[in-house]
Parts: sequence; C-alpha cells; structure tokens
Amino acid sequence: MDPSKLTDCLADTRTGILNFVIDWATAPRATQNVLWIHGLAGSGKSTLATTLANVFREQGRLGAFLFFARDVTERSNPTTVVRTLAYQLGTFHPDIGKRIAASIESTPSICLSPLPFQFRRLLIDPLSSFPLRTPIVFVLDALDQCGTPEERESLMTVLSEQSDRLPPAIRFIFTSRAESDICRAFDLQPHILTRELDITSQANTDDISSYFRHGMSIVRANNKRLSLEADWPGENTIRELTERASGLFIWASTALEFIDGYNPRVCLDTILKGEVASAAQAALDSLYETALESEGIWDNEDFVADFRAIIGLVLVAETPLSSSAIDRLLGKRTSCPADHTVSKLACVLQQTPTVRVLHSSFADFLLTKSRCGRDIWWFDPAPHHQSLAIQCLHRLNAVLKYNVFGLTLSKDVPYRGPSANESFPEDISYACMFWIEHICAIKDSVESTFELLKSFLTRHLLHWFEAMSILRRSRDTIASLRSLLIWMTNNHSDHHRISKFVRDALRFAQIFASSIEEHPLLVYRTALPFAPAASAVYKTFHDAALFPFISGAFHQSWSALLLVLQGHEERVTSVAVSPDGTKIISGSADKTILVWDATSGAEVLPALRHESVVSSVTFSPDGRRIVSGSWDGAIRVWDAASGADVLPGLRWHEEEVTSVACSRIGQIVSSSYDDTVRIWNAASGKEVFSAIRGHDKAVTAVVYSPDGARIASGSADKTVRVWDAATGAKLLQAMRGHQKAVTSVAFSPDGNHIVSGSEDKTIRVWDAISGVDVLPALRGHEKEVTSVAFSPHGAHIASGSEDKTVRVWNRFSGTEVLTLRGHDQGVTSVAFSPDATCIVSGSWDHTVRVWYDDATSDTEVPLTMRGPIYRINSVAFSAHGALVVSGSDDMTVRVWDTTSGAEVIPALRGHDRGVWSVAFSPDGTHIVSGSEDKTVRVWNTSSGREMLTLQGHTDAVDLVSFSDDGSRIISRSRSETISWDATSGHRLALNEIPNPVSLSTIYAIDGWIVDSATDKTLCKLPTILSATCSAACGRSLAAGTSDGRLVVVHFPPLLFIGSGGQAGKGRKSM
Repeated sequence: MDPSKLTDCLADTRTGILNFVIDWATAPRATQNVLWIHGLAGSGKSTLATTLANVFREQGRLGAFLFFARDVTERSNPTTVVRTLAYQLGTFHPDIGKRIAASIESTPSICLSPLPFQFRRLLIDPLSSFPLRTPIVFVLDALDQCGTPEERESLMTVLSEQSDRLPPAIRFIFTSRAESDICRAFDLQPHILTRELDITSQANTDDISSYFRHGMSIVRANNKRLSLEADWPGENTIRELTERASGLFIWASTALEFIDGYNPRVCLDTILKGEVASAAQAALDSLYETALESEGIWDNEDFVADFRAIIGLVLVAETPLSSSAIDRLLGKRTSCPADHTVSKLACVLQQTPTVRVLHSSFADFLLTKSRCGRDIWWFDPAPHHQSLAIQCLHRLNAVLKYNVFGLTLSKDVPYRGPSANESFPEDISYACMFWIEHICAIKDSVESTFELLKSFLTRHLLHWFEAMSILRRSRDTIASLRSLLIWMTNNHSDHHRISKFVRDALRFAQIFASSIEEHPLLVYRTALPFAPAASAVYKTFHDAALFPFISGAFHQSWSALLLVLQGHEERVTSVAVSPDGTKIISGSADKTILVWDATSGAEVLPALRHESVVSSVTFSPDGRRIVSGSWDGAIRVWDAASGADVLPGLRWHEEEVTSVACSRIGQIVSSSYDDTVRIWNAASGKEVFSAIRGHDKAVTAVVYSPDGARIASGSADKTVRVWDAATGAKLLQAMRGHQKAVTSVAFSPDGNHIVSGSEDKTIRVWDAISGVDVLPALRGHEKEVTSVAFSPHGAHIASGSEDKTVRVWNRFSGTEVLTLRGHDQGVTSVAFSPDATCIVSGSWDHTVRVWYDDATSDTEVPLTMRGPIYRINSVAFSAHGALVVSGSDDMTVRVWDTTSGAEVIPALRGHDRGVWSVAFSPDGTHIVSGSEDKTVRVWNTSSGREMLTLQGHTDAVDLVSFSDDGSRIISRSRSETISWDATSGHRLALNEIPNPVSLSTIYAIDGWIVDSATDKTLCKLPTILSATCSAACGRSLAAGTSDGRLVVVHFPPLLFIGSGGQAGKGRKSM
C-alpha cells in the first residue's frame, strides 16, 4: 500500500492518546525511549500510527515510518527492517545519511550480516556520533504482521534489548496486537513504556460516534440525488451504530463502506437488522456476515464458484497479486474476470493495484469455521494451496524454456538482472518464487499433484533455475528444494524416484549456486556439464549436441564436497561450527576471523581482526560468543551476532597463543608457545589461577571435557596431559606414544576417551581415565596430522593432514571409513557439524570446505581421467586433438584419450622430481617433458619408451616445446633457454625462439572459456574445479587440477553459432 493512501485520525478524535504520545516523544529527555501501543484487531492502531507519523513529519522529527502487512512479502520481512529504517533515516537527515553510507562502504556485505550487527552499524553508531538537538521519532506500525513469531525473533530481540543503547533523543513508537512473543520481548524492559488502547472507554465511544457522523456526511454528499435528510440518519441511529461497533474502528469503517452503496437507506437497514453482538470480535463477525449476505449473490452458482476460487487464492497467496495476475493463475476456472467479482466486495477487499483484504480481521473471519457462519464462506487453506500450486506449474509449463529472453553470455559484461525487455509477467514471477511453498502446504489428495510435479521437474527444472537467476533469487532455490524434499520425505516416502530427483536437484543448486547466480546461462554451460554423469539431473537434461561435455565425466556421482568458502587471503588456521549448526567461523594467517552462513556460504559479518596470525577459533557452548587466540599473544572474545569485541585482549601469555577452548561454566582455556596452559573467566577476563605448567615444550592444543571438569593438552614434547579444570592439578601421568609433536587433541562426547594427532603422521585414542592406549595408532596419512575431532555421536573421528586430505575413522575399530580429497594444499583444521552430517575443513589453500560425512566420495566411484593425487603442472594436445599429455608433481608424464578419457599407455616414468612442462611433436609421434630435476626427456608416444634424456640446465625446466617442423626442441629454465636437436639430442645454437603453434581459437581467462574467432564466451569453469594449467585444440579444452585430475571439455558446434529454444528440456521419463 502507498503510504500516502493511509488515513489519519479524524480531527478532534483520539486527542488524549495523541497528546500523550506527542508530549512524550518531544520531551528533551525521557527515561523510557520506546513506546509500545497495543490493542485488539480493528481498534485503530494503524490510523493512530499514521497520524503520529504525519505529525512528526510536519515537525521535522520523523526519522522513519514503517507499516507492516502480513500479506505483502516486502512489508512483512523482518530481515529488511533495520536496513529500511537506516535508508529512511539517511533520507531524512543527509548528514546522518553520510555516516550510514560510510558504515555501508566499510562493510559492503552488511545486508547479509545478523540484525544486531546491522542495528549497531547502521543506527546506533551513526546516531551516537552525531549531535542531536531535538528528538527524532521512528514509528513502526503493525509489528505483529512482520513475519511469524519465529521469523521475527531476532528482530524482537534487537528492538527490545538494543534500543536503549541509542542516544536519549531517539524515540521509537511500536503498534501491534498483544501477541505473546511481543509481550515477552517488551514487558520486562525498563526502557519500554507500554500503553493499551482501551476500546471500552467513553472517549473511544465518543470518537467512534464522531467518526460515524463524519462518514455519514460523506455518504450524503455522494448520494445527493437520493435526497437524504440533512441530519440523516439521525443521532439515535448513530448511537445504535456506535453501540454495535463495540469499540472497534474497523467495524465503523467497514460499515460505512457498506452503507455507501447503491441505496444507503437499504444498506443501513440491512446492518441494523443484523444481530447485535456484545463483544468486539462478535460485533465484527456480525458485520462481516451482514456485508457478505448483502453484497454476494449466494444463490448464483457461478458467483459462488468465482468467489471461492478468487478469495481462496487471495488468502493463501504469499504476496498480493493484481486482478490480471489472478485471472492468469486461475486460468478458465472462473466465469467472470477477478476484478468484476472483487468489485462486489469492495467493503472488505482492496481492488487496486493488488487484491487483498482491507483488514487482517476479515481473513481471520474467513479462515475460522466457527466464526464465519456459512460453509461457503469458510476457507480451508490446504485445498487452495494445492489449487494454486497446480496453476503455478501449469503457467510455468507454458512459459519456461531455454534462454527464455535470448541472453548472451559474456565474460566482460556481468549479468545485472532483467532489463525492461527481460522481465516476466507478474504471475510467472510469482509462480517461480512460490510454487514450492504451495506444494509443501498440501495435505491430502496428492497423487495427481505428484504426477504434475514429476512432469514439471523432469522437463523444466533447469529452466526454473534459469528463471530464478533472472529474478536474482537463485539462492532461494536451495531453501525451497530442501523444503520440498522434507515434505516429500515426511509425507510421501513411497515416491522414491521423484524424491531422488529432488535430492539431486538440491545438490545441484548447492554445488553450483555461485555459477547459477552469476549468469542464467551458466545453468546449462557450467553447472550441467560438471554435474555427476550418474545423477538424475545430468541423465535427464544433458545433451552433448547442445551443451559442453567432459571426457569420462567430471564426476560419476556426487562427491562429498558441498561448499567451498573463499575469502581469506592467506592460509586458514582454524575452523569451528556454531552449536546450532547455522554458522562457521574460520581464523587465518591473514589476521582475520570470518563468519559464514553454513548453508549458503555467505559471509555474515565483517572480518574480525587481530594484530597477527589467528591461530585458533571456537564458539562458546551457547553459541553467543566467539573466542580467538593469536600469535599477537592475545585472546579475544567477540559477540557472535554483531561481531563486537566484548572483552579487551587477554594478554598474559609470554609468547604466541596456539589454542583456545570454552567450557560450559563460562571459562576459557588457552595454550601457548610459552609452554603453559592458562584459564580465564569469560565474563571478566581475569585469570582464574596461575599458569598450569608441566609440559617441557610449547603447548600446541587444549580442550575441555564435555562436563568442563577436565582439560586435555597436547605439546611439542610429544605428550598428552590431563588437568583438573578447577584447580589446575595434574590428574594423570603424561600419555606417551607419539614420536613427534602432538598437534591436536579432542575429547569424545561421553568424556571417556581422548584422541590426539601428531607430526608423526598418526592418530592415537587414549582412555581418558587411565591414560592408556585403547587402539593401535591409526595410520594412513602420508604427512603430519594437524587436527582431530570427534563426531557428536562419538562413532567417528575426523583428521586433517598436510597430505591435503581429511580422513574419517571408526572410533571403535580404528579403520578408515572415508577419505575426502579436494584441498589444493595441506589441511590445517577440521570440525564436525552438530548433527554429524558435515565436516568442515580449513587449509593452506586459503579456503574453508564443507563436506558431507556420509556422501559417496570420488575414491569410491573412480573418475576416468585421474592419476595419483598430485598437482598437474602442464597439459598439451596432440595436433589432431585425439590425445592429451599431462605432467605432474608425481614425477610422471601421462597420455590420455580425449574421447574416452582413458590412459592410452602406462605412465611415463624417469624424472626424479615433478614434471613442469610437456608438449607433443607436430606429428604427434613424440612427447617432450621438462622437470624440476633439471632434465628434458623425449618419449615415444606409442610405446612410452624414453628416447632421449637432455641434460644441461642448472635450474628446473619450466617450459618445453618443439619447433614447427619438429626438428628442434626448445627448453627454458630460470637461468637459460636451450635449443636441442630432436633426433640426436645435441645442443644447438639458439638463433630464435619459435612461437608455439596454436591448435585452437579457444582460450581460458580467469576461469572463462572464450572463442577468440567468434568472440563468444562459451562457459566458465566452476569454483569446485581448481585449474592449474590449460591447453586447447579445436573445440576442446584440457585443464589440469591441483588434485591430479585432468578435465577435457568439448564444446559442440552449436555453441559457436547459437542455439535453439528447446535446449535444456528434459527428454527422459523417470
């Protein structure tokens, strides 16, 4: 609703409450800076709020005015409230606006931050730094319609608990019904003044009478030809109407709308003949019954059917729709256009620009069977959700298709959203965003819906992803598909195949979220080609004639990797997951702590900063605090919601802090290179007792037992020790067994066992009571173990290592059950999610990765084009494009078939160090390789036999190539470039360095694959592929990765000339 269309209180009414509020709000100082006005539905709260807003606007005091509406999504979203207040405040006062703009500039991702942080940075800080001479007033109307109690919980906490931190001149006015969650938030806050609208007072009765007198004068003016008496309908009738209103202004407003009909005398008589109710709700119900009886044509079957179809849709719609959109969504289910039917109910329905109930009490009336009187007026939401879901799918079936707006993919022109010519009709936008919400509200008679759902998903899933990307809502698909999967699992578990398809679609949306968000066409050009070949999505939609395809497939099934979080500039040193599983934190050598949303991977707070390397991070057991330790010697405590530093740096360690942990009784334990363990009070920051000493070398890790009574520590002295958390006394003899420094320790959830990891590449499990080994050392890592963690259920142990892997072990048998590969460098830290379904890891490669603990890994479903797990440094095509050669850190050269992805000969071995460069001879019969071992080697392509070993470089050889005629080999190192005879291996004079022969017009730049001949952007490599090198031939591109994978992508001719409208349409039934 347009704010300009909101109505004021009638002159000379509500004077008592208006004067009280104005005097309170304009007082120079007030002990209570927040006023909460509450009352029954229809008691006039919104009109009062509008009047107050207009008064303060005229006085130049209105900082912001928000009015919420449950049926308007953009006016009922709690997450946007603080930002909207800040925007209006900045518009109201430009100087304050500059301060708000500075906060936004310093934190570009502030819209993704928690509400407490937004409130502090966008309101408290700018207002506190500005000298306020007069009060500024914020008015928020209908707070009870701002989302559900669950959705607005965080907002209520912020408004109730942080509003007293605002300058004294700032005043907040809230109006709402007395909902229980709002009462709980506001009632016990000493800075919040509460005022109830008393509908039984004589002043309220007099105001309603005045309202009726004024309204009747308008009715008389609108109906001059009917010769209504000058004082019609008379004081007696005004008194009777006032009595029937039972103190509710909405009753009076609705009655006047009804009376001002075709014949006001008849309409008034209809109301007066209605039953007189004694209570407010009963009075309102009686009036709604009267209005419906009078205005509806209830003996006409067509009208009844139209009424039920249209009103049913209006009641369940996630956001109000125009009459034309309603008509399109209803199809041919109504006999007359929606605006015709709605016009008959003008006293209870808004008609333009969207159709909606004028007051939420009318929706309550229609949705409550005991109140609405007649069956044809009562609406059970579930059938109407089902009907709207079906209509949404029908509309989407008719409109969605591949590249629906004829977009062009370009690396140089970022996609910014739809232009004027690229916008969907209102009903299609609505259907895209909300069809799953309506599906999930269906309770009965689902079989026919399931068939339609299956048909839609198998034909248009990718088109829907494209449409949501166009609407800039692509990440919403993740939550929607998760809801759909839960609904199917809970209610219809017998539909296994469609459930599997939805599960695949959810993984697809998660894994490729950043690609789909970047450009709608990357759904088809990036996400689909790199989806697992055995997945339902790939098998249903992929067509090699239309889309890029990968030799041997990138994956055969979904890998364990779920998210890659990128944002740190140096190695990640520590990771932790919040107790509720919603957040991930990571500390880094870049001196920052980042806070991430665990589902979407978005950063939710600005970076928290230390003065040196952040060595350890953890959450408090209640999740409200983040604790970090750093090489700057400090331990810091941060508010997990706002990012505020709540304790000054605790600096008692004499050297770098290595590890921190929190107990359930409000204490922090820390360890350091100074060989000590220290315990702190988390509230005061004071040391509980003197440093715990006992280790002979640096203490590398500390952890509390689950009950907080014990502390385990690991040290560079190769031991694990256990201490009494209350006294610091040693409880056990040192646990000895590791051959090198202990790097990490963890307690089992029951507190009976301790696991430790070490630089000796092993993991050991100890009895926490006796200190003895309970299992043989767990062996499998190839380099030092850096981190260990117990799963929440205690059955598994996760470990991270410098060998770039995360491994999962059975806690009881010690057997390895899963190996997770994907990091480009060593793993530094691991942590389980609270539900034990995910593992989070940090690495030297600057990333945080989230893995499914129970997912099928690549080691279980081998990929075709993969050698040992070592970085590929160089790739090259043969001239005819049938073969590709790769050189790797595993010291081998490998030759692959570009069609099948198979190795065509055994690995070529001979180099003593990593292979840095490879190339084919022009005729493809020979391969040359250069290595870190300073040699150049020539191989026979067919047999793999080593033909020549060329020695002469004094540094690693980083580039090799053949001359155009194949007679010479050119090799380069840091210190020199050498020319060799390709047959004899003799060193030749270097006359000129030939340019490499180009086998393709395709090239890769910043992950984008571009054809230089046509200037067409073909695709973009996904973030899950860490490409280290690439080469192209014809319409194919080969990329080597850090984990030893060789990916050959083939582009169909159609992508170089355009594509048809049926691309991406599913072809296979389920």
